[in-house]
This record gives sequence, structure tokens and C-alpha cells, in this order.
Amino acid sequence: MNLRTKLLAGYMVFVAALIVLGGWSAYRLHEMGGVSRRIISNNYDSVLAAQQMKESLERQDSAAVFALLGARERALQQMREHRARFDANFQKAAANITEVGEPEAIEAIRRDREIYYKIFDDFLADTDLPGDLITRNGTIGSPAKSGETRGKVIYFQSLEPQFNKLRADCDRLLQLNQHAMVAKSEAAAEVARRWFYLTLLLAGVMVAAGIALAFLLANRIVEPLRQLTATTAKIAGGDLDAKAEVNSDDEVGMLAREYNRMAERIRQLRQSDKGQLFVARQTTEAAIDSLYDPVIVTDSEGCVTKLNPAAEEIFGSEAENSGKHVGEIARDPTIAGAVAEAIRSQRPVAGEGAASVLPLAVDGSERSFRLRTTPMRDNENHLLGAVILLEDITHLREIDRLKSEFIATASHELRTPLTSVQMGVHLLLERAAGELTDKQTEVLEACRQDCDRLDRLMRDLLDLSKIEAGESPPLLAPVRAGELIHAAAEDLRPQVEVKGLEFRVDVPTDLPSVNVDRSQIERVISNLVVNAIRSTRQGEIRITGERRDHNIAVSVADSGSGIPAEYLPHIFDKFVQVPDAPTGGAGLGLAISKSIVEAHGGQIGVHSEMGIGSTFTFTVPVANE
Repeated sequence: MNLRTKLLAGYMVFVAALIVLGGWSAYRLHEMGGVSRRIISNNYDSVLAAQQMKESLERQDSAAVFALLGARERALQQMREHRARFDANFQKAAANITEVGEPEAIEAIRRDREIYYKIFDDFLADTDLPGDLITRNGTIGSPAKSGETRGKVIYFQSLEPQFNKLRADCDRLLQLNQHAMVAKSEAAAEVARRWFYLTLLLAGVMVAAGIALAFLLANRIVEPLRQLTATTAKIAGGDLDAKAEVNSDDEVGMLAREYNRMAERIRQLRQSDKGQLFVARQTTEAAIDSLYDPVIVTDSEGCVTKLNPAAEEIFGSEAENSGKHVGEIARDPTIAGAVAEAIRSQRPVAGEGAASVLPLAVDGSERSFRLRTTPMRDNENHLLGAVILLEDITHLREIDRLKSEFIATASHELRTPLTSVQMGVHLLLERAAGELTDKQTEVLEACRQDCDRLDRLMRDLLDLSKIEAGESPPLLAPVRAGELIHAAAEDLRPQVEVKGLEFRVDVPTDLPSVNVDRSQIERVISNLVVNAIRSTRQGEIRITGERRDHNIAVSVADSGSGIPAEYLPHIFDKFVQVPDAPTGGAGLGLAISKSIVEAHGGQIGVHSEMGIGSTFTFTVPVANE
């Protein structure tokens, strides 16, 4: 007999036992359900009807009080509604007579109901006097009709005994059915208890038989598997020469033979793969160690597992830091934050702005690094950890510094001769040197416009150089975001409306405060609105503001020609101008705006579609968050 037949035979015995036990339990449960249904159909409906008759009777008694107080119409309406409800529940109870004494109770209710209805109707027929004769303390208010009112009160008092008698009849019907329900419930509980013990006894017999059968089958089936498990433990411990004994021709015997073949194959593969894995590990470590830039490798919890020599110069040796959380060894919280974000989102984290540059000390000198963090995954896309690369951009920062210093120096030196040229042109245009011909005036006017444009360019270059060099840090102070945006917009409104454009400001007044340099943020808004004016011939310019998590987002949208997709990644670079765009700037406004926003800890971006318009959005942090 093979293993499949053995297992099937054992399972069939258990299935047969389950069928017998399940059939017995289902039959008994069905009988118990019948008992519950009989209790509900025989008594519960009558109990419910009796309770609702009592409630309707109370409402009719309240209607009599309303009639006594003069609210006749309300009394009639309430009387009709609850009399109909009382009669409907009475009919339901009369149609469900199942207990001894219940017919007498129903007949008593029918008899007393008719008497109560007659007294009630006579009372209502006589209650046509004004209701204000009864004062708040229950005395007769009008002496002229006090006799008639006293008669109504006496008539009302004669209604109460019949009301109490009819309510007692309903209570009798209610208690009769409640006692019957309790008796039937106790009888059903006794039957259920007896059936429970019988079912428990049957289940115990079957369980004992099943256990005996299970032990018998287990010894026949599991013993070879135990031997196979022992062999597996030996192989897992490194004894690849261990073999499983083959004592049968069933499936377990076939498994043992195949297992021995697998162990032999493992012995062969181990001899070849061990060397390859060792070479691969050495190659990986050598590649990381040979990198010029510092590299940190962490596990999925953010703990350090590898430091290359360049990283050891900054953070210490790998032996000292291995197993520590990256936040413990990092000299800047930005590194720990980038690792946490890369592990959480399982996406690369790379900063591109000036705020993402990390100054770190290396061999006594300060160097600048750009942080790159990438999550590591295996072939099945399971997260293994993260790799932190600190890209050394010290030479690039030095080049930027030299360029900024050159631009600042050149701009400063050119301002003096430019001022002299401007003064000369202005004097000539004011005819200080005599009369000018129209041609001369035209030439001088063009010179003045070019001088003004050159002056604005030099001012922007000086401002940008100061911001990048850190010589013009923002003077932060709490400012209401809504008031700041509205004030900046109102200063720009004349420039927008003089071009025939519609200007809309959609900013909630309840925006929280932001910690910013007011003049610098107003300059950012001004730069964005001026750019929108240049690119929009007709339509509208809209400024909006909203809260996004811990930031306030300000957007400037226009309905202009839009920006081509190939220019969007470079639109915030210096001296970048979109072809066919209206002239008037040197391409420094967006670069200055980006530097200002990043100096405040925010971000700036753009979304544009050709022929539809552009939307520039920047964020600044909320104060105290």
C-alpha cells in the first residue's frame, strides 16, 4: 500500500466520523430552533401586543387630559390614532391564543374596552367648554362657568377606574404569556442540556477513536520522515556526507532516494560556488573601498554595515561604527533624515539646491558634499538597506564662489561709469547742452533705456552674488501669510491692470503665520508676477495661497503662451530665456527667486503647458512648525 492510499484511508475514517457527528448536531440544533420559533410564535407576539396595547391606552388617557384642558382637536386626533393602534394589537393577540387562561383574558379586555370607549366618547361629547378655565394650580378660573367645569372634572375622574381596570386586563395577558415563555425556556434549556451531554459523549468517543487511529498511522508514516529529518539536520550542520536510509518503496522511500541525490548535488555545487561567492564579495568590497567619495551602507533599520576609507576619514573606522544607527555617527541630521526617507519610501533621495550641500570637516579642512541616498533591494525586490554617497563638490563650490566674486566685482566696478553715462544721457535729454534734433533725441532715448536695463542687470547680479555667498541672509520674523500675499499683490495690481489683464487674488484670510524675510518674499512674488505679465497678452493672472502640511504654498498662474517642455528643467538657471518670449529681463529673476526660497527652507517649481499657461509655486515653512 502506497502512502497516498494510507492517508486516504485514515482521512475517510475521520470524514465519516465528522459526518455522523455533524448530522447528529444538525438534527438537534434544528429541533432547538423549532422550540425557539414556537416560543416566539406562541408567546412573544402576544407579549409585544399586550405591551403596545398598554402604551396605546396610556396615550388615550393623555388625550382625555388634553380634552379637559380645552385642546379638543388634539385630543380627538390622538384618541383616534391610539384607539386604532390598540384595536390592531388586540386583534393580533386575539388571533394568537395558545395558553390556558388566555381566552378569558382576551374576553375581559374586549368587554372592558367597550365600556371604556363608551365612557370616553361620552366624556368627549361633553367637553366643548373653553380650556382656559383650569388655572395652573388646578382651580376653577371663571366663576361664571365653574359649575360646568367642575362637572367635566368629575366626569373625567369617573373615566379613571375603567382605565385602570382595562390596563390591569392587559397586564394579566402580558404576565400570562411571559410566564409561559419562562416555563418553555426552562424546559428547552433542560432538553438542550441533555442533548449537549449526549453530543459531548459521542464526540469524546469519536475523538478517542480518532486519536488511536492517528497514532497508528503516524507511526507507519512519520518514522521514515523522522529519519529523513535527522539526515537533514546533519547536512545543515555541514555534514554533506550524511545519507537517508531507504526502507520502503512508497512515496517516502522515493523522497529519501531523491534527497540523497540532492545532497550529492549540493556537495558538488558547494565546491564550485564557494569560491565564486568569495570572489564576488571581495570584488564588491574592493569597488566600494576604491571610490573617492565617502560611501556608507546601512541595513533596513538604518544601522551601519559598511564604511569605505573615504567615509572613515569623516566618521571614524568601520570597526567602531558598525552596528550603530547612522544618526549616531552622522555629523549632520540631514544624513539620518535622508536615510529614513529612502527606507520609508523605497525611492532614491537626492538634494539639488544649495540647502542640500553638507559642509563636513576632512583632515582639518572643510569640504562640501552633495548627499545621494538610494535604497538597496534583492532580486525579489525585498528591501535590504540603503547606500549613502557623499559626492565631493568642493571644487564646484569653489568655482561658483570665484564666479560670484568676479560677477560681484565686475558689477560693482561698472556701476560708477554706468552712473556717469546715465547722468550724461539724462542731461542731454533735458537739453542741458542745447537743442537736439529728433534723431539725436531718439538715439539718446534708446541709450537711456539700455543704461536702465544694464543698471537693473548689475543690481540683480549683485543681489544674486550676495545671496549665494551668504552675505544677505533672510531676516526672519513672523508674518501673517494672508496679509503678506495680499499686500504684495496690491502693489503689483497697477502693473497688471495697465496691460488690460484681469488680476485675481484667491488667498484665505485664516492662513497661519510664516517665519520669513518679508521684503525678500515680496520680491519673489514680484518676480513671478512680472514674468507672468510679460508672457500674457490677454486673459488673467491669478495668485493663490493654501496650506500644505507644514508649509504655505503660494502659486502665480497666468494664461500666457506657456514654456516648452525642454526648457522646464533649466528655467531656474541663470541667464535662461525662453525663445520667442517677450524681452525685458536678463534671465536672473527666477534664479534669484529660487535662491531666496531655498534660503527660507522652501522649494519652488513650475507647471506649464504650451498654449494654456504656466503656474509657478513656491513654499515657505509655517512659523513654529
